[in-house]
Amino acid sequence: MLERLVEHLQSQSLGLGYAAVFGLLLAAGFGFPLPEDVPLIAGGVLAWLASPLEEVTLTGMLSDRGFQAMVAVGLAGILVGDSIIYLAGRKIGRRVAEVWPFRSLVTPDKLEKVERLLRQRGKVVVLVARFLPGLRAPTYFTVGHSRVPYWEFLAFDGLAALLSAPLWVALGFWFGDDIERAARAGSEFGGYILAAVVAVVVILVGRSWLRRRRATGR
Repeated sequence: MLERLVEHLQSQSLGLGYAAVFGLLLAAGFGFPLPEDVPLIAGGVLAWLASPLEEVTLTGMLSDRGFQAMVAVGLAGILVGDSIIYLAGRKIGRRVAEVWPFRSLVTPDKLEKVERLLRQRGKVVVLVARFLPGLRAPTYFTVGHSRVPYWEFLAFDGLAALLSAPLWVALGFWFGDDIERAARAGSEFGGYILAAVVAVVVILVGRSWLRRRRATGR
């Protein structure tokens, strides 16, 4: 998938590459079956192809304007897509679950699960849900419906995006001459991120269980 996307876009201008990455991330936020790392890594490869650097170094990559712009476009695509879902929940409420394409994303079971998590864990759920595509849309919809201040939502969602988006773009840029290696590296790092998210969830659940045990004991 990554190779086909790069092959399709590399003959175009970098500006079209920015637009494609932004659009694909926006679609992914609405449930389009495409992992976010694919357009972000592809964007990094496209930035590398347009870069004047003869040899990629960490300093050179970070100072490359094409790389910087692609990271900014990636973050914008993620945050705009997530914000639209949040605002849908805030403005329309539960009626959005009856409207296509949200019917398959915002089911009553998912809403009930997210509302329970929000009551128990608060805004940290926003950060964790960023890495869980199946729960992200209903989480952000419910956060909006629950009237969580937008700046709080954006702060937590933006923090999570800052942990992943620059990394995916950097992988594409760093391994730009070997797309297969970039894809493998993306899968490996994706596994690390998921493992970290699972660890956070386990810690939170464990703390909640300990509190209940102590409360029961008292």
